[in-house]
Amino acid sequence: MVTKGKKLDRVVYEEKLLCGRCGAGIVGVIPKWRDKKPLCRECSFELEQMALKPAGGTAEVKEEKAPLTPEEKNRRIALISLLAVIILILMVRIYSIAPMLRAPKPLRQGVQATDSLTDSCIKQLWRLSRNLQDGEIPNILPLCPKSSKQYIVTELEDDTIISCPAPREHGLAKLSVSLSSPIPNALAGDEQ
Repeated sequence: MVTKGKKLDRVVYEEKLLCGRCGAGIVGVIPKWRDKKPLCRECSFELEQMALKPAGGTAEVKEEKAPLTPEEKNRRIALISLLAVIILILMVRIYSIAPMLRAPKPLRQGVQATDSLTDSCIKQLWRLSRNLQDGEIPNILPLCPKSSKQYIVTELEDDTIISCPAPREHGLAKLSVSLSSPIPNALAGDEQ
């Protein structure tokens, strides 16, 4: 409705503005969004918040870490030191246990005084034992260092034995190695 008077012409709109998003009535300042539709305060606030959020997720607020107190620093240093000591102890233990996991080297059992030629004969039997374990028997066997005779090979159904040809010259009753017993076996002269 329009009224005309002598002093002022006034235009009065009787329609009420509605929010272009939710349809609620708008009172006061009329904010507008990108598409120039009038918005209520709530819709305007929501759209502003959505514009601030990164695409596909909520806005992350990065919190700065507060500096550690001296007590907390000392506690962390003590914990790291303790862990380092534990790891060091474990490494030393593993290193000390590792040799035990290897196959043991056979040791001489009992006491027997032997000369250097007998020791050479025993070393030769060790080499022949390795050949036996690998499934190889040389065609030409080496000679005993003391007697200069060839080693004796005795083949049984389930075993192969290589013996010194002259164990008596070494002061022994028997000096041999076999597939089933790869450690050189030396029996003293009075044992049988």
